[in-house]
Amino acid sequence: MDDEGVISPARVRSHTSGQRFTILVANAKGGCGKTTLATNLASLYARRGSPVSLLDLDPQQSADTWLNLRRQSGLTGIESLRLPLSGELRRADLADKLRRGGPRVIIDSPAGLDARTLEPLLQVSQVVLVPVLPSPLDIRSATRFLQTLMLTRSYQQHPRRLAVVANRTRQRTVMFSQLKRFLQSLKIPYLASLHDTQLLAQAAGEGKGLFELDQGRAHAHLDDWQPIIEWLEVQRQLIRSMSADR
Repeated sequence: MDDEGVISPARVRSHTSGQRFTILVANAKGGCGKTTLATNLASLYARRGSPVSLLDLDPQQSADTWLNLRRQSGLTGIESLRLPLSGELRRADLADKLRRGGPRVIIDSPAGLDARTLEPLLQVSQVVLVPVLPSPLDIRSATRFLQTLMLTRSYQQHPRRLAVVANRTRQRTVMFSQLKRFLQSLKIPYLASLHDTQLLAQAAGEGKGLFELDQGRAHAHLDDWQPIIEWLEVQRQLIRSMSADR
């Protein structure tokens, strides 16, 4: 953990060309917390002093609105990447946009993702985080989405590292057990349960992340995010090591 109390499980080496780490936050179902996960993850990186870029592909542009609020508050450390949302997503357009980003890029994907839309997103991403609400409807939707993702040509040719995050949770329920059993059957890591708190909405309204709030009680939720940050850092280092061995 660094001097500011933000998780730093491994020393981050300086970024060089060709070593960009792109995190895709995706789920076909809307309202599952993709933007919450993407923006708070970006703010954690920014607070830690790790340059990060955020690409908002959701038509509602909630992440981009959050970035505008952030700029108005004088907060820095997160670069906004913009891509026109008209027409279909193309790998060439995404790759060109990501080249302008920093060593870490987070993509907030749109809802309603199908195999065709997933293809270009997977082609430019190294890891995929899938936020899921612990309800029967959301778990069924996540099941279909993960199956669709794993059957895409891009994933079949080059499997991406996948992990699931339970969002807006209040307590351990039967649905948690069902979700975990499903993920174990697919050998997909279940990283964390992010607890439901009004502090998330408060932070978003100020263009901040949860851990940028002045209230010390926000840091009680820090442990919820630690497995996510640690898993991402391990994947980043593994990918860099594999690239260096080629």
